[in-house]
Amino acid sequence: MAPPNRLLLIDDHRLFNDGLKSLLDAQPDLTVCGQVFTATDALSAVHRFHPQLVLLDINLQGTNGIDLGIQLIRQFTGLRVILLTMYNQPKLLEEARRAGLQGYLLKEATTDQLLTGIRTVLSGGTFFKLDDPESSPMNDPFNDDFARRLNLTFREVEIIRLICQGLSSEQIAEQLNLSIETIKTHRKNIYFKLNISKVADLIQFAIKQGL
Repeated sequence: MAPPNRLLLIDDHRLFNDGLKSLLDAQPDLTVCGQVFTATDALSAVHRFHPQLVLLDINLQGTNGIDLGIQLIRQFTGLRVILLTMYNQPKLLEEARRAGLQGYLLKEATTDQLLTGIRTVLSGGTFFKLDDPESSPMNDPFNDDFARRLNLTFREVEIIRLICQGLSSEQIAEQLNLSIETIKTHRKNIYFKLNISKVADLIQFAIKQGL
């Protein structure tokens, strides 16, 4: 019997990273050879663990996962990379495809979709998959042109407004009846989409947009 294919997970959400490891390790043809939680550890981990495939979050504490994926496939011959992301956005999928990465999957994908994508890429193919934008809660339409242009969801615009009102993540979570981790994820996504790193920049953006 052939040895299982070696996978490296790079995602800074530890619960998601651990859950994904458990799911993949249950497959007889797959094994997670390493877990990485910061972009700075990615290159050394590939050196150390020698994976055949990397499952890579697109946004690691402000790092662009597409750029990191390009760096990985350039430095490690034969390594294959699938982006695993919350962003149900055709523009990002096409950017990943043009960059030479081998896959793009949503974190909301079914287990069957995830495993099919992994096995397709391991066998030499590519696998790029989005949800139907009409049915995806991550792509709820918002009437403002700037929100559509920046791919902001209704929930993200709502959270921007609450942040600018001075509410903490804990207060926003309570007001929206969401977990604090969900709010933190939304905040990280907002910062990534707007290419900012601090609340002052977010407030300046909101003032310009009349929020």
